Amino acid sequence: MPPSVLTAIIDPREVDSEVHNMDICNRYPLEFYKATLRYANPKEFVGIIERVEDRLESEEKYYGLRFTHNTTDIALGVKESAYKTLESMESKLKHQMELAEKILAVDEHDVAERVINSHFLPDIIGNLRAFSRQEFRCVKCNQKFRRIPLSGKCTRCGGNLTLTVHEGSIMKYLGFSKKLAEKYNVSEYTRQRLKLIELETISLFESELKKQITIDRFFE
Repeated sequence: MPPSVLTAIIDPREVDSEVHNMDICNRYPLEFYKATLRYANPKEFVGIIERVEDRLESEEKYYGLRFTHNTTDIALGVKESAYKTLESMESKLKHQMELAEKILAVDEHDVAERVINSHFLPDIIGNLRAFSRQEFRCVKCNQKFRRIPLSGKCTRCGGNLTLTVHEGSIMKYLGFSKKLAEKYNVSEYTRQRLKLIELETISLFESELKKQITIDRFFE
């Protein structure tokens, strides 16, 4: 499918401002490396290390953008990220955390905390909300119902009804989150959030009326 809009001339001032912060030097000064040892704020080097933003008002914004490493073909490299080639979330998470453990500049405990708080928990909470507001779908004609009819069947064709949001979509990340929290010793706050979410899911899906118990419990 051809693009809806084709820009013949690209004005660097009109593209995403995030790229304006990209450095365009061919080497970094010694002061930069010394500053990394004290974890300096990158803003200290505004005006020292040249960036795209520094050229936006001149004709040099179109040419002479330097780089630190040469290449024979700018199109060479990885065509698909590992996030796409690795099929299961368990495999993706395993490789991500293994990489975090190998890189000295990365705190794997912080990575685990960020994965839980920025990815898994929002997904679990969002699916819990969707579960409580979901519709019901007929397996034969796909008619959807906000409430289950009194007959328990589809009023259009008499087919069986099924959920549109299932328990598995809510629970799928909870196990991963608990393992990460345990292995990488995340903060107590994150642990408590996980515990509360777990209790909420248990109260939603596990019924005390259907819970199996051993006969000796009746003699306690």
